[in-house]
Amino acid sequence: MLRDLLSSRWFQAGLAFFVLCVGGSLLYHWHVQRNTETELERSNRFLRGTEQQNETRPAEKVNVPTENESPGLVNTPEENSDTPMPDETEALPNETETLDLADAFLPDNVGTEETPAEEVPVSPFGFGPYPEVPTDFPFNTQWEEMSKLDELTTRVMVKAWTQGDRFVGATADRDTQKIWLNYPKTVYVSSSQKSMFDGSVTVETGHIRSAGDVEIPTRGEDFPADVRVLDSDSSAIDPYTYLGLPQ
Repeated sequence: MLRDLLSSRWFQAGLAFFVLCVGGSLLYHWHVQRNTETELERSNRFLRGTEQQNETRPAEKVNVPTENESPGLVNTPEENSDTPMPDETEALPNETETLDLADAFLPDNVGTEETPAEEVPVSPFGFGPYPEVPTDFPFNTQWEEMSKLDELTTRVMVKAWTQGDRFVGATADRDTQKIWLNYPKTVYVSSSQKSMFDGSVTVETGHIRSAGDVEIPTRGEDFPADVRVLDSDSSAIDPYTYLGLPQ
């Protein structure tokens, strides 16, 4: 009967299944035990290293302010302390001194990111920046709206006014670009000489410029005595020469 039991397929299959289960359980137990020992050994090494660091590191002193101490003056050495102090302390430049030293080598007209250099309006006709206008200058200085001749005339007026000259206006010749400053009771007269048939020479009065406050006399009459008469050609101002501008 035992022989028949051993030769039974069901018995053999059950025995094989039992052996596999027992063997698998043993292998799993061995695997878990090995991993546990490895983790314990790793933890022990970490703890030993931490203990060694704590043994070699000096204990840090923590100062806690008491009720009679000011928190801002904690760990302040007393006057009678025997702690040796260095004889000389090397002074390090602070941040303000470093910035002042850097600014000393920078040009004044260089703008920074916070304060960029101020843009100066420039003439579109190649005359450079516009001049500074005196506060008491009574005439129009809308530079951007002026023509080339108007800008030249205004520049002449600004310079003359800055130098102390006082006038009531100015006129300009568009052909010659010459400029005349207008004054009260003053006229600019252009004259020419003309030869007559009998050989005599007469002086003929041509164009007359004024501020408009002078009554022009009729032909053959003279100006009133209180009117200043100037020669138009010699009194004309060349703006390029007067202002020092390239023509």
